Amino acid sequence: MSLGGPPEQQLILLPAANAAEASAWGAAVMEYAAAFPVVQFARDPATVDWLSYQHVTLVRPASWPEDLALTIRQANPAIAIDRIPVDTPEALQIILNVRVYYGWRYGPQTEFDWARLWPHGQALIGLHGRSNGELQAADYGIVRTARVEAVKLTSHATPATVKALRAVNPNLFILVRPLVAFNTDGVPRRVSPQEFFDWTILDLDRLLAYDPSIRYIEIHNEPNLTLEGLSASWNSGYEFGVWFLDVLGRYRRRYPGLQFGFPGLSPGPTSPGQGRVAAKTFLAESAFAAQQADWVGLHAYWVNEKELSDGSVGLSFTEYRRLFPEKLLFITEFGNPNQAKAVVADQYARYYGLLRRVPGLGAAFAYVVSTSDPVESPRWAWRDEAGRDVGIAAEIGRRRYIFDDAPNSP
Repeated sequence: MSLGGPPEQQLILLPAANAAEASAWGAAVMEYAAAFPVVQFARDPATVDWLSYQHVTLVRPASWPEDLALTIRQANPAIAIDRIPVDTPEALQIILNVRVYYGWRYGPQTEFDWARLWPHGQALIGLHGRSNGELQAADYGIVRTARVEAVKLTSHATPATVKALRAVNPNLFILVRPLVAFNTDGVPRRVSPQEFFDWTILDLDRLLAYDPSIRYIEIHNEPNLTLEGLSASWNSGYEFGVWFLDVLGRYRRRYPGLQFGFPGLSPGPTSPGQGRVAAKTFLAESAFAAQQADWVGLHAYWVNEKELSDGSVGLSFTEYRRLFPEKLLFITEFGNPNQAKAVVADQYARYYGLLRRVPGLGAAFAYVVSTSDPVESPRWAWRDEAGRDVGIAAEIGRRRYIFDDAPNSP
């Protein structure tokens, strides 16, 4: 069935086992198909002439053979593949309604040519700045000693921080997270998409006006925590996804040249005591929104050597790559808060080296350069509040596990 006319040919591959299921899935697509010409449907890949299409949208990617994308690209190397990870026609209709509302025909389209998406093709050695934004004088020595290539700042940082970082490394890559408090004195508060937008654009405008090379923005942080909006601003991953898409639309209209990322989640299972919904559950519910982002962030924390190399802990990017096979990833926070600093330093050095050649991984940001929090500082910080380097930076700067020249930032 074809609705609409030229110029572009799009196929939606529906996971229907029979005619009745095809009818249900097809009904979910009708409004979308009316909005964007030309849209055709199929449920059997073996009957498709892939050369006839410029785009193919795979609904419920996990239901198709693992090598289907390869088969499609072998038949038509120029085709763009759009994935929608949903399990029901109702969920599909919600995603497509969002696309129609915002005028987004596809999820962000990326190719496996990672050199085009991320020019140097190497995961940068990154470090998270102070959580309140502005770096302190002692922090720049840490950045210099560690030969850091990327820094993540919150939007409360000022151009003074950016200027000082550029003095250390003119090619430094800077990622920014807009900062809003979702908790007041331990009490969650509701923050609407409009409020989040209004409360962050002045900070972003100031940073972007000073340094137009800043292009990557992470929208929020660990939304599966009560501390970060769960229970007050949203009650599930799905509700956060709707909130995220609203903010994303507002940002894209104001900053059309920027790259916006889906935020890292607090890793681990559901924990009422920590006010957390399991990261896997929350991500499954919000994946429809992550698919619309320009890139996806994730957090990786471990407490021993075994967890460092675990595919669901230290190497959790492998799970994200399975869920988002054609999307640029950033490890926007990682770290080990439990072991001795000398052990942690060696782990971080090996971790950066391991990630260095992972295709489609932009940077990994260790948490954190420094913090005034008396509980957090001894567990996470690369230097204490007196300014003393605790030994991590020097080990990272040795580059014992890095076997290339430091790349330029994209």
